[in-house]
Amino acid sequence: MNTRYDRLLEVIASSINAIEEQYFNFQVAGNDEPIKRERVYCAELYHQMRMRFEPIEYVLNIEPDKKNHPIIEQFCGAVDPDLVVHRGGNMGPEDNLAVIEVKTSGGDLTAGIEKDLKTINCMTSIQNGYYGGVIIVFGPMTAKKRENLIERIKNHKSQDMARLTLVLQLEPETLPELIEI
Repeated sequence: MNTRYDRLLEVIASSINAIEEQYFNFQVAGNDEPIKRERVYCAELYHQMRMRFEPIEYVLNIEPDKKNHPIIEQFCGAVDPDLVVHRGGNMGPEDNLAVIEVKTSGGDLTAGIEKDLKTINCMTSIQNGYYGGVIIVFGPMTAKKRENLIERIKNHKSQDMARLTLVLQLEPETLPELIEI
């Protein structure tokens, strides 16, 4: 077990619980029904996490483009995870804690999840790479869709990854479900 990773999961859960309706369901002019937008949700998640981040000895970055990163791009390509928790500028064995990817439940939970898992798998498998990965899916989903998602993640998870956590938030301002894969 990694207590820093566990603390990160606590920060993620309390941060997600604080995400209000307006960031969970984005209202668009001219539409009667709000839509879910990953970037809007991610920006608010980043904000909520930063307000709770002090106990964690890492930095949280949103959408860090890994293009031209001398180590990560060489092995993973020009990946662009939604969030990373790390000690920027360092690649020591304790410097990279987690890669976080976010998806809407109404989005592509097949190719989109496989792409995100490819990023997480690679960034956790390189020397002194990230300890674990977190996949956050927000929005309602049926029990069958949930089961298929968990199975898909299990089938595409690298066996070398220390930890992978699926975080499901079905409604705004609710505690998410954390599932260790």
